[in-house]
Amino acid sequence: MKITMSRRIVAAIASLGLALVAVPTVAPAANAADACGLGETCSGALTGSLGDTTFQITMPPKFNGTVLLYSHGYRIAQPVPAQIAGALGLDRSPYYSQTTVPGIGPALVGNGGAQVAPSAESAANLLAQGYALAGAGYARQGWATAEGVEAGELLIRHINGGAVSGVKEVIAWGDSLGGLITQTLVQRNPGKIAGTLPLCGVMEGPEQAFSSAMTVLYTWKTLIDPTLKVANYSAGQAGYAEAVGDLAKVFGTLNAVSTGQATVSPVGFPIAQANLLAGLMGGLPTKSQEYDGITVNPVVTEQGLGAGIAGGFAPLSAGANSTAAMLQNVGAAAALGIMGRYDLEQRARAIGGLAPTDNANFNDNVPVVYSKLLSLEQRNEFEGTFTAAGPGVLDRMLGALDASVGSQTARFPANPVAVTVVNALPAAEPVYRKPAVFMSTTYDAIVPAGNQYTFFEDMAGSKAAQRADDKGMLKAAQYYTDPLDLEYTKFEPGAKSPSAALSLAATGGSGVGHCAFTADQHVGGVKALQALIKAKTAKAVAAAKRLPYRAPGVNRDRFFAPEPLKFPLATAN
Repeated sequence: MKITMSRRIVAAIASLGLALVAVPTVAPAANAADACGLGETCSGALTGSLGDTTFQITMPPKFNGTVLLYSHGYRIAQPVPAQIAGALGLDRSPYYSQTTVPGIGPALVGNGGAQVAPSAESAANLLAQGYALAGAGYARQGWATAEGVEAGELLIRHINGGAVSGVKEVIAWGDSLGGLITQTLVQRNPGKIAGTLPLCGVMEGPEQAFSSAMTVLYTWKTLIDPTLKVANYSAGQAGYAEAVGDLAKVFGTLNAVSTGQATVSPVGFPIAQANLLAGLMGGLPTKSQEYDGITVNPVVTEQGLGAGIAGGFAPLSAGANSTAAMLQNVGAAAALGIMGRYDLEQRARAIGGLAPTDNANFNDNVPVVYSKLLSLEQRNEFEGTFTAAGPGVLDRMLGALDASVGSQTARFPANPVAVTVVNALPAAEPVYRKPAVFMSTTYDAIVPAGNQYTFFEDMAGSKAAQRADDKGMLKAAQYYTDPLDLEYTKFEPGAKSPSAALSLAATGGSGVGHCAFTADQHVGGVKALQALIKAKTAKAVAAAKRLPYRAPGVNRDRFFAPEPLKFPLATAN
């Protein structure tokens, strides 16, 4: 059905970007006499046009004059069944609350608790060096860029209104969705923020993020589980049930494969290799926090390959290691790709005035040629891994995916109204305005490192950045964190499978996983940004840019470039 936009909807969407991030007018100003005292933590709520947001300010024992304004990352806005939430680690986060869903049972859902730093260790280190920490919880969760930007503006006004005495500058920082919010916040309030520190930010916005997620899930639907809904979830609770159903199917299959209970999909493709293909085309890394994509079980080496197979030892090869890593990475990516899509589609329905029967999909995959998303380098690297499942398996899988190119029924056409609504949500522009330090986790399954890389390169290519760079005064830089041990998959003596605890310890908490930074890396980024802000000469700028390399785990190769970001629609014929 062709869907047209009424003048009312067009007008509403056209003003959306401004309306959602209008300068707050209802935020209460603090009285200087009520300023948060040294060593104290002060909290409360602020009111804006989009609702109430909690906030917290934590003061150091001795204030250096710099307030670090933190924007937190994505929190799933709908309840996630407890078993899946546990697999995702949500049960260990204070920013998820327990609830019960009829027909589903115990679940966890993102809450609006204020957060002032990515971790308690980083917060303690920064407080010890005199920084004041501030953060908000947002009026709603999900893809809350509008609410996050408004919360930041409310909090800046509160701070400057007397909530913190002796403020010299405000530095904005945030991770994941908070990285995008951080950069959007500074472009809308350049006079109030001295610089920005986006960490593993989803800078390319929702269209890219969810189109890559659709690549993964559409591959699953075609090669692994045809019953998946994938997109255009129904309105309201019916759509929620569909999304939770998709999530349960994906996690159930991943568990069955990892435990050896399933190997071939109902449509006849090897599940592990099909999942590997999905992740490769979606731009996910071939390393997880447990599997480094390199290491082979030492028992296999000692006893010979045949003994390894007979004894059930794994991984047997580097390709098997990467395949196991992708099983873990797809699980993490699917949570955002499914629950995040449901959230955005519901928002598109509400803002765009869509009828319950209207299509709410905002990603068009009809013209995508999926075989073009697999690079020649990826094909060559994993040829043996695919061939292990049988000759010609890879070509058959790619052929099955490409067979549906152009189909309006087999694929998922987008509704122009939904596309316009989602694209109108607040987003950052790759324009150089203020000093900025970008930090990315090299192997991140949620926000691939190429996301910030693409944004930064576009920003560095802007006229303002080029003029500054010609003078040696470009106050912007990007950094990547790596695991401390590149072969970090570790085993207990004689174990058939790796030890998750030992493997995670071997990474040093750096470089692998979503926003996997150490406290030293956080502090290094903050210090580099502050030094860039203060730099008056090209020599001082260069010195500031060297500071992050002092933290262990920061890649020192200044010419390093991560895997290119995937843009599915760019493959269209």
